[in-house]
Amino acid sequence: MKKRVLFLVTAVCLFLTTVLGSSQMVSAATTGEPKTGDVIHGFKVKQTAYDSSTKSNEMLFEHVKTGAKLLVIKNSDINRGFSIKFNTPADNDKGINHIIEHSVLGGSKKYPSSNIIFDVMNTTYVSFANAFTFQNMTMYPICSANEKQLFKSADIYLDAVFNPLLLSDSRIFEREGLRTELKDAKSDLAYNGIVYSEMQGSMSSIEAQSMSNAKKAVFPNSNQGNISGGNPSDIRTLTYKEVINTYKKNYHPSNSFMVLYGDVNYEAFLKMVDENYLSSYSKKKVTIDRGTQKPFKKLSKKSYTVPVAAGTDTKNKSVIDLVFATSDIKELGMDNYVALSTAIALLNMDNSSFKQALMKSKIGESYSVSFDSTTYQPSIHFMANNADPSKSNEFYQLVLKELKNTVKEGLDTELIKSSVRSMEFEEALGSDQNSALNKMMTASLFDNLMGNPLVDVSSYYRKLINKLDDKVLEKLIEKQIIKNKLAALTVSTPKAGLLEKNQKAVAKVLADKKASMAKKDINALVKKTAAFQEWNSKETPAEVIKSLRAVSLKDINVELKDREIKETKVDGANLLTVKADVDRISSIDLRFDLSHLTPEELLYLNFYSDMIGNGMATSNKTESQVLNEMALKTNTISTSVSAIMGNEDDSSAHPVFSVNYYGFKDEYADTFALVSDVLLNSKVEDVAMYGTRTIANLKADYQSQFAEPLNIATLRSMAYTSQLYRYANYLTGLDYYKFILDIEKQIANNPAEVVKKITEVRTKAFNKNNLDILFAGDESAQSLFKSSITDLTGKLPDTKYEKAVYSLPKPAKREALVINSTVQYVCVNASLSESKVPQSGKGNVIMNLLNNLLLTPEIRLKGGAYGASAAIMDDTYLAYTFRDNNYVNSMKIIGATDEFLKALTPYMTDETLESYKLSTYAAASPIVGELDDAYMQLLYHVQGISTQDRINGLTEIKESGIADIETFAGYMGKLNDNQNYVIVAPSSEINANKDMFDSIITLQ
Repeated sequence: MKKRVLFLVTAVCLFLTTVLGSSQMVSAATTGEPKTGDVIHGFKVKQTAYDSSTKSNEMLFEHVKTGAKLLVIKNSDINRGFSIKFNTPADNDKGINHIIEHSVLGGSKKYPSSNIIFDVMNTTYVSFANAFTFQNMTMYPICSANEKQLFKSADIYLDAVFNPLLLSDSRIFEREGLRTELKDAKSDLAYNGIVYSEMQGSMSSIEAQSMSNAKKAVFPNSNQGNISGGNPSDIRTLTYKEVINTYKKNYHPSNSFMVLYGDVNYEAFLKMVDENYLSSYSKKKVTIDRGTQKPFKKLSKKSYTVPVAAGTDTKNKSVIDLVFATSDIKELGMDNYVALSTAIALLNMDNSSFKQALMKSKIGESYSVSFDSTTYQPSIHFMANNADPSKSNEFYQLVLKELKNTVKEGLDTELIKSSVRSMEFEEALGSDQNSALNKMMTASLFDNLMGNPLVDVSSYYRKLINKLDDKVLEKLIEKQIIKNKLAALTVSTPKAGLLEKNQKAVAKVLADKKASMAKKDINALVKKTAAFQEWNSKETPAEVIKSLRAVSLKDINVELKDREIKETKVDGANLLTVKADVDRISSIDLRFDLSHLTPEELLYLNFYSDMIGNGMATSNKTESQVLNEMALKTNTISTSVSAIMGNEDDSSAHPVFSVNYYGFKDEYADTFALVSDVLLNSKVEDVAMYGTRTIANLKADYQSQFAEPLNIATLRSMAYTSQLYRYANYLTGLDYYKFILDIEKQIANNPAEVVKKITEVRTKAFNKNNLDILFAGDESAQSLFKSSITDLTGKLPDTKYEKAVYSLPKPAKREALVINSTVQYVCVNASLSESKVPQSGKGNVIMNLLNNLLLTPEIRLKGGAYGASAAIMDDTYLAYTFRDNNYVNSMKIIGATDEFLKALTPYMTDETLESYKLSTYAAASPIVGELDDAYMQLLYHVQGISTQDRINGLTEIKESGIADIETFAGYMGKLNDNQNYVIVAPSSEINANKDMFDSIITLQ
């Protein structure tokens, strides 16, 4: 869990910036761009608009011959993007669309790579490559900072979706979806497949299963209730024929929508798409079943059982989900869609009277209200987590009662009015490294839901603002929720021991199947398994790898700005400034050195930060006033307790408290007044209220992490050798979780003592003499900012403390974490300095080679794990797998990296190595906006990393040679000898190899 707690106001602001999109003006394209009705290379212009936030000319084209749609978002962003989307409602729970998404990237006619997406990511100059399956669409996005590479990558993706080898080779389906394996005649039959493993992990949490159950209950006669990713038990029934039939139904240009984003020659792109792909197709009528569900005569009530391991505490651990489904979003209309989304965001805020009533009921431990618009009929979920299942009816009555009170009393809509300011912030910030993906995804979602990717959602929001006084939100709550007959009340309850029972049932099915097989059939399956693994072990030919590249390293010129950093003292605080060529907006980071705090004090301060992040009143302002002012005066404000590395070999680190935000230069005094008030005057005395709800939210977050524990395992693994990650593990891992459970008891038994401790540590933490202020902005902004600093420092004490001396807890060298899931995770770690391995950009190239040529083929493609990767981060080497099914085998493969590199060296060519250097270089030089680039330089400076150091790292990547592979084979041998590890698996798998572990911890 990355410790960067966002204030609650972010819930509304994110809705504005990621769902609503940006401000558009229809038919406002600049001179020189095509007009409605123009035809370019077979594409007819249907609509044009101008997006002021990204300064983009937007042109919606339709391919005349096929009806394929293509949206061009043309601007100056050099991080360019392409995506193609198909409308793909899930017909059942077999995960067909999800498996097709994986399988089409398993090779195409023009690019017969065995695994295109990883070859592209690891051997070409791309900044992003992936694919996503949603409830009703499948999307394939890719980005690059080079136009030639983007066009080549788009060609790769287009050939993959229109000419996949999947159509003629069932082995691709068996690898990506599911297969039955038999290693030898004496072995047990086994299921294997990448999506099968992925969904076993994805569906392992009670929250995920509860959401799925609620969808089933509210959409009983609709495809909108199906599990788009696939239910593992249903995936086992899927056939290759079903996959091919579904592919042929959906993967046609007439059912497609493409987006081209950034500084691109769109006319050349249109020509390529038309000539190479679309021109060979004719228009096809594609009918999409939107799965309309009619209202019920009465409330539907359903109960479900969720499997968990034997010995799991299941008392009051149910999830109650009261779900309402609206009419189809097209019928609902954009006015109501925007208003309903806004109303739900307000209901879900912890300071709303509605949410507070739920928390007071004690029916559950934590509560959430969410709006899911991925279905054609959006659904609204009222959820009680860790709840008493016998109180589901009480929960239903409480929700309706409090909704009626909300309609009567009215919502607090001031935050909505304040959060309109986020649009101004976004426009000032301009594009960033995520802009391409966000714009492509938003356009694709609206095309899927509404049939119009150019919906100007911000205009609907502005209209809503003007109607708030007419109680439009309250009226919508009454109509779409209180009086809505399409509703279901579901209870999902964990049952201890059912996990093992289900595993035994699957094992019995496989055993019975093998027992029924004749000897010749067994031998045939053994041969088929061996043949499959031989096929699956083939490397992508060098000529295919080369064909994926459009540029080489000599074509790439990444310039790192060497910005001057000025350091001065202002009223006792240390000010570091850097110039950024931006107007009005600036990036601010207030950092308090916490080296004088004890470990226990760090935990209390961390909890205080989390309480602030969940929303608190101060002695001067109500909670609503604080949130409103944050929305007006700052953007993405957050607080965190983290750490900074003290030296290159990571043998020392120190903790800091940070406040980060974007602010406008004419409002520094206001933001300092706000920040100082929040830090110094938040009402700690109300810990019974603020602490209790913060604990509930944190516990819910940890429960999600226990179901998907890669981050927890990674922290514990790296904390064994790294001082920096020892802090991260202590402040956000299991140590902090134990503290949360302890402070929960303290608040219940002696809240006054908790108030005292937090007040004392707050006073001790925030001093002007331990404050570093990092500021990025233009020259005039720097002058204004400097003159305003005393508005903050003048309110801070000037007490000096001695540094505390202590050592943080160190996890065991060989550790196991037991989880309620059938999947596994592996985290292997080693220190470079302790292993006498030098830090070098060359190491990143080697990791790229290992990922693409060893870990992905052996652990993902052959082993069936969802993912596997290795990386070097500063002084730390980390290799990991996730949603794995054989950690013992994965450990062997990871432990053989040195042998692999030795064997690889004679066969590697400079041409092939160039590809891996290219993608490594792309990852090491991400494209960010002007302000973020300036702020990052401040962060590098604080860590003792100069611009020359960064240039040296890039140079080392470029200079990597074949001889370095052999050198790193020796280095990897040292790292493997010094490795520690964390394994995450169900208890049966851990107990089968107990001698591998020094410590076993159960996550629950």
